[in-house]
Amino acid sequence: MFIEKIISEGLAHNSYIVGDGGEAFVIDPRRDVDSYIKIADSNCCRIMYVFETHRNEDYLTGSLELEALTGCKIIHSSRLDFGYGAPASEGDMFDIGDMRLQVLETPGHSPESLSFMLYLPSQKEFPWMVFTGDALFYGNAGRTDLLGEEKKFEFSSQLYDSLYGKLLPLGDHVIVYPAHGAGSACGGNIADLPVSTIGYERATNPMLNLPKDKFIEIKIKETLPLPPYFARMADDNKRGPSPPDQKRIEPLDAPVFERSMTGCILVDTRSPHSFASGHIPGSYNIWLEGLPKFAGWILEYGKDILLVTERQEDVETARRYLLRVGFDRIRGYLCEGIEDWQNRGMPLEKSGIDTVLVFMRN
Repeated sequence: MFIEKIISEGLAHNSYIVGDGGEAFVIDPRRDVDSYIKIADSNCCRIMYVFETHRNEDYLTGSLELEALTGCKIIHSSRLDFGYGAPASEGDMFDIGDMRLQVLETPGHSPESLSFMLYLPSQKEFPWMVFTGDALFYGNAGRTDLLGEEKKFEFSSQLYDSLYGKLLPLGDHVIVYPAHGAGSACGGNIADLPVSTIGYERATNPMLNLPKDKFIEIKIKETLPLPPYFARMADDNKRGPSPPDQKRIEPLDAPVFERSMTGCILVDTRSPHSFASGHIPGSYNIWLEGLPKFAGWILEYGKDILLVTERQEDVETARRYLLRVGFDRIRGYLCEGIEDWQNRGMPLEKSGIDTVLVFMRN
């Protein structure tokens, strides 16, 4: 038996692939799905199911892509009318290889949120681990404001009932696997832990040691940044995202790059220091590791993108990061980098750099 967590950098998104007895399932896959297929193949497993904990808001799901490539079945909550997949409700069970997965409805972060309890082949009476989606995080609980401030009381009450009435009673031994980790915009102050259990969360998670009225009060007062692209991701994930565009990203020398700039968005993925020292006028600087988190805040959907990168190998990384948040139209990249542009005497702008000095007092 195996379980692997796949972390999407920048988004702090966790997805999982679990296999046993020649069959496997995936929880909350991201849009670039090759990693799941490679892991399944290396373990001689067929991917039989994809389970979505909820209609995710911060990235595009890869469920339909996995279905097309492997023939697996997609399972969603019955509380929301998805445009694809099959519905599941409280208590539904799925046997995959020698494993059993059981559905637990845990609304609050969203009305359709599900958790999934996994049972060991030899102990199908006692849950071994639970995939909690955005209901329970390490050190915190999911946000309850995504459908508007007027819903926060209702959803906070539901989340409390899900946490205290369904997840905590599973038992202190149960391993917890959430859909997001530290740094995610889907929750505040998530603990930076590699793994946790119900017992550890019960002892250390401040949101799991409160009366209901205090829990709701904290959640109603909670203010977290709401990225503008979240609504688009949620709508696309409900309908079913289109397959990612895998067309070749064209290498362009500086003159061709300049002629291609009209109507395009220029994204410079170099470090802020390098960008400040010289960049193409009109370009946006989103450093490479920041692309998945900040592209949706800054860039306009529906326009072609041209890339300026530090290294040629960064182009594929940038493509993956942008695909995960729905930016498919990557038209080309500056093949020989900013040096080619500069050496040809083409226009550059500089931003300047300010240094922050910190004085420590004994």
